[in-house]
Amino acid sequence: MVLRVHIDTDCGVDDALALALLARARQAVEVVSVSAVFGNTYVDQAAANARGVLRLAGCGAEVYIGAGAGLARRRVERMRPAHGVDGLNGAGFSQRWKLPELERGHSANFLAFAARRRVTGLFLGPLTNLAKALLEDPAAFRQWKPTIVAGAFDVEGKAASGADFNSWSDPEALQRTLEAGVAPRLTPLDATALVSITEADLAKGAVRCGSPLSQRLTKAAAPYIAFHEQVWGGEGCRPHDAVAAASLIAPEHFTFEPARLRVVIDGPRQGRVERVDGAPNAEVCVGVDVAAVKRMILGGLFGASAVEAA
Repeated sequence: MVLRVHIDTDCGVDDALALALLARARQAVEVVSVSAVFGNTYVDQAAANARGVLRLAGCGAEVYIGAGAGLARRRVERMRPAHGVDGLNGAGFSQRWKLPELERGHSANFLAFAARRRVTGLFLGPLTNLAKALLEDPAAFRQWKPTIVAGAFDVEGKAASGADFNSWSDPEALQRTLEAGVAPRLTPLDATALVSITEADLAKGAVRCGSPLSQRLTKAAAPYIAFHEQVWGGEGCRPHDAVAAASLIAPEHFTFEPARLRVVIDGPRQGRVERVDGAPNAEVCVGVDVAAVKRMILGGLFGASAVEAA
């Protein structure tokens, strides 16, 4: 049975890898709609990037422009060193297409509509769009189990507080989600950072695939990889959002366990996600079949020949 998915993204490099992976996994996933949020780049640019990646991957899903700032209206970080101003290190897509706004016409209830239809949610950036939708129609999201990229427990995130960037960017949105009866499945940095993809992996795959999208993703990934090698150490980059996307395609490669979580809203630990005592309000990914997930990401992006070459 094909899984129907709505994706919420701040489309930077790893988001683009995730979108391409899901758009090309037609035997397992149907991308039905996408919403953009601030984060790795401006929200308008994030939407343009998402649309461009999907169209080059042969996916016609509508893309909506969502929140341009967090619930608390903190200053938005505009220059992400791993993603560049346009989110894709100079390989970003044109904004010439006028895209619909999430809160105009469909309103934020568009996400509630997806949740009521039991379309699976995948949230790759700050959770602002979901948190706003929760105020409009909270009943729609009860026991919905979206997959979200958030949390850094035993690893150190690269935000100022040591949190992951998504949680740090809008901690109020994540806390509201945890308190509202949503039952998110977290893929924290502890899990996503286990998978590493090198520049050679991407270059070999792009040569064998030969598509315009593969070439663009490889170009966008070069500075992203250089940044990761500097701050994370080792060879290659951590394709965080693509790992979360892979959990929808092949959940057998992932282990989740129930947990009760809370978010530090402000102060020096802003955005840190903590495990606390009490009834579970989320599931946390605690195990990844690293080799299988890497093969799946490369194979999904570039085809089997890329896996053989890696």
